[in-house]
Parts: sequence; structure tokens; C-alpha cells
Amino acid sequence: DLKNVRADLERFVRDKGFDPVLHERGNVPYGKESALEEYCYRELGGCDIVVAIIGGRYGSTSKQDPYSISQLEFKTAHELQKPVYIFVERDVLSEYRTYIKNKEAKIEWSAVNDSRIYKFLDEVVSLKSNNPVAPFETSLDITAFLQEQWAGLFQRLLQDNGQQEQLAMMREMRESPQTLRQLVD
Repeated sequence: DLKNVRADLERFVRDKGFDPVLHERGNVPYGKESALEEYCYRELGGCDIVVAIIGGRYGSTSKQDPYSISQLEFKTAHELQKPVYIFVERDVLSEYRTYIKNKEAKIEWSAVNDSRIYKFLDEVVSLKSNNPVAPFETSLDITAFLQEQWAGLFQRLLQDNGQQEQLAMMREMRESPQTLRQLVD
């Protein structure tokens, strides 16, 4: 699922001048030494930002049960301390609140095809950092959120650069009296 959302996000990221990395587009170089999924996890090391989209389908099971490959990509990005933006389909997130109250009940969930999605959401929500979860209905919800977040990152970068100039000037001012003393001596 989410093929159209992923395509819209790919276009959005590319239109912003960034390089999206999607395995279905051939952006993950595979080799013969490891399982295909291992190359996906390795590729995260070169990514600056990760966008995680959680929908109602569990996806391809990883060789490292009990997770899907997408879930392990998220866990790998988190371990690598990459900024991760997490988006959960609104219906899945709504039903997740019911799941929280009925974890032990045998219920056939309507928003997901596998309750392991909710177990994974439990893990995501319980993380101490790097886990803001935003609901979405369409890719426009995600792109609007990312637009705001990336504008904020850019503003912070500009502020940090301005502070670097101020720090350099303060260092120079601190070194000036020492230079004067040396000249007088």
C-alpha cells in the first residue's frame, strides 16, 4: 500500500532539490554478499533525513522477526540517530488508540492487516526521542508538514551560521589583548 503516497513524496523531495532514496526506484545499490534487506539498512547511513510512513499493511517480513523490513529501516535510522519524520495513516492511528485499550483481546482490526503494526507503534511511541508521530490522510498532509519542518531546519541553520560568525569575532577580540601584550613586551 501507499504506492501513490510514496510517489508523491518522491516528487516533493526531488522538487525541493534533494535526492530521494527509494529501493523500488533502484536507489539502493545491492550486492551479492548479503540479503537484499541488509543493503536497505546500510543505505540509511548515507541519508540525512528519513521519512517513515506507516499504513495498514504489514509489508515484507524481515529475516529478523518480528519486524517488517520497513520497521527495521525505521529502527536502523533511529539507532543511527537520523532525524525521522513519522507519518501514520489517520485510520490506523485512530484504531491504534482502541488497540491500546484492548491489547489482549482477540479483535479483527479493520485499519490494519496485522496487529504487529500496532505493536510496532507501541515501540515507536515509547521511544524517548526522535519519534514525533503525525497523522495523514493524503500525501498533501505529509508534504505540508515536511515543508514546515524543513523551513524550520533551514532557519536554524542560518541562525547557527550567524552565531558562528559572532563566536569567531569574540575569539578574535579575546586574542587581540594577548597580541597587544606581546607587542608591548
